[in-house]
Amino acid sequence: MDLSLQLGQKIKSYRLARGLTIKELAEASQITSSMLSQIERGQASPSLNTIRLLSIALDEPLYRFFLDSPDIQSDVVRKENRRQLIDQGIHYEVLTPDMNGTIEMMQLTLPPKAKSRQEPLAHKGEEVALVQAGTVELTLNFETCVLYAGDSVRIKSETKHTWQNVGEEPAVVIFAVSPPSF
Repeated sequence: MDLSLQLGQKIKSYRLARGLTIKELAEASQITSSMLSQIERGQASPSLNTIRLLSIALDEPLYRFFLDSPDIQSDVVRKENRRQLIDQGIHYEVLTPDMNGTIEMMQLTLPPKAKSRQEPLAHKGEEVALVQAGTVELTLNFETCVLYAGDSVRIKSETKHTWQNVGEEPAVVIFAVSPPSF
């Protein structure tokens, strides 16, 4: 995509997000409406000073106008495209698009009476979990705690833990780990 058009689209999106008309932003940034319209359509390349004036009027840091626009589709994980690991009825689904970020989200589905693993496991990184459905028993080191749908817990780094479904229905636990470790 043309750099002028990319910059113009960013300016337009910031303007629209603030509910401003072209005329209002042009007046606030001390440029003409026609110049702003041309900039937004990629038909004119603004000077650095003009971008600075737009930055002030939009209350956006100047550097944000020069960042690459992220491709949102690369960060979306469709339900049908989740990476999955199924082992002895224990079902893990990866909810994050890759392991390149600083956090990883997973969904664990445990059949009735199933245990995530026989021996508790520790890993680097803090974990936060939400029981979405069912009733689970969480063992942290040598203590146990029963969690119900809607309950959440933080598991500190290097704490040995395991999950067990103590109910008659499948249990679903959503958890996030930072940094990724799965």
